Amino acid sequence: MGVWQAVGMFLACAAGTLSATPQEAVAEGGQSLNLGLGVSTIYDDNFLQYSDAQLLVFESGLKPDQFSVSTTDDLLMGPSVSLTWLNERGRRRSRSLRLKWNGEFHKENGTADFRSYSATWHEGFSRDRRLTLSGFWLPGFYLRQLYDEDVVLAYPGLSRYRRAEFDLGIGSIAWRQRIGANIRGDAGYQYEHRSYNPDFIERTSHTHQAWLRLEIMKLPDHGSIGAYGGYRLSNARATDADTIADDADVSYHGIITGLGWRMDFVHNRTSRLGIGMDFDLGTRAYDSNLTTDKYHYKRDDTSSAVDISLRWAAPPHWAVRGIYRLDHNSAHLGSLAPPGSETGSYTENQFGLAVDWSGSLWRQPKATDGEEE
Repeated sequence: MGVWQAVGMFLACAAGTLSATPQEAVAEGGQSLNLGLGVSTIYDDNFLQYSDAQLLVFESGLKPDQFSVSTTDDLLMGPSVSLTWLNERGRRRSRSLRLKWNGEFHKENGTADFRSYSATWHEGFSRDRRLTLSGFWLPGFYLRQLYDEDVVLAYPGLSRYRRAEFDLGIGSIAWRQRIGANIRGDAGYQYEHRSYNPDFIERTSHTHQAWLRLEIMKLPDHGSIGAYGGYRLSNARATDADTIADDADVSYHGIITGLGWRMDFVHNRTSRLGIGMDFDLGTRAYDSNLTTDKYHYKRDDTSSAVDISLRWAAPPHWAVRGIYRLDHNSAHLGSLAPPGSETGSYTENQFGLAVDWSGSLWRQPKATDGEEE
C-alpha cells in the first residue's frame, strides 16, 4: 500500500516542474494547450459486486472454479493523463477538445485491471450556453466468471464457468443553457454498446438513455443544488449460435434520477475547501419473456448510490479530494428463480484519496483588435 501511494505522489510532484495554467489562459483569452495529471488510491470492499451468498461461497473455498480472483476486496490505483486544447474566442465564445486516458490497477487482482480512453468537445456560446459531444472507449472490461450452459466439456466434471468480459463504447450529446438568472438546465442523450466475448455473445447489447437536469446556482457559500431525471432502455441480443432457446436476456428498461449539492467552506484566490454530495436512484425492469431464463424472467432491480467528496484546491495547479461511495443494488427475481436466490443484489463501499494537477504546456494570447480578421 505504501509503495502505491509513493508512486502516485511521485507522478503528481513531477508535474510541478511545469508552469502556467489553464485558468490563466482562460483569464487572458487566446489559445492554450493544457496538461492534466491525476492519481487516486481507492479501497473497494466488493469490486466485482458479489451478493452476500456469493461472498460466503468465495470465503468457503469450496467452489474455486466460480472465481478468478484471490480477494473480493482490493486496493485500486487510478492514474490519469489528459491533454486539452482551449480557444477563448471572445464575447464569451469558447471551444475546447480534451483527450483523456484513465487506468485502474488492482494490487491483488490484476485480472480485473482496465484502461479507458475518452474525447470531449465543448462549444461555448454567450449567456452560458454550451454544446458538448463526447466519446468513451473501454476495451476488455472484466465482469466476473459466469456459468456457460453452452460449453462442450472435454471431460465430465470440468467447470462450466467462463470469463465474461466486454468492450464498451459510449457516445453522447448534451446542451446546456440558462433558464433564469440563477437556474441552469441541461438536456442530453447517450448511446452505449457492449460487445461481449464469444462465450457470452448473447449478452451483447445497445442502450439508449435520455435525461434532463436543472441546477440552482449562486446559493450561499458558492453553493449549488441540482436534480436530474431520465429514462434508460437496453436491448440485448439474447441469442447465440446454437438453436437452444435457453440464452440469458439481459434487456431492461427503467428510470434514472438523482440529486446533487455543492458548497464551499473557504473560497479565495489561494485556497478553496468545499464539500459535495450526490444521491442517484435507478430502476431496471428486465424484459426477458423466456421462462427458462430463471435469473431474468420477471426480475426487477432497484439501485441507489451515495457519493460524498471533500475537495481542497490550491490554485492554480493543485486539487485534492477525499472520496466515499456507497453503492447498493436490490434484485427482486421472479417466482421461477431458485428459492432464496439473491443473485444480483450487492453492497459496495469505496474509500479513497485523489490528487490532481493541471498546467499549460503552450499558450498564445488573444490577438488585438487590429490583428483580428
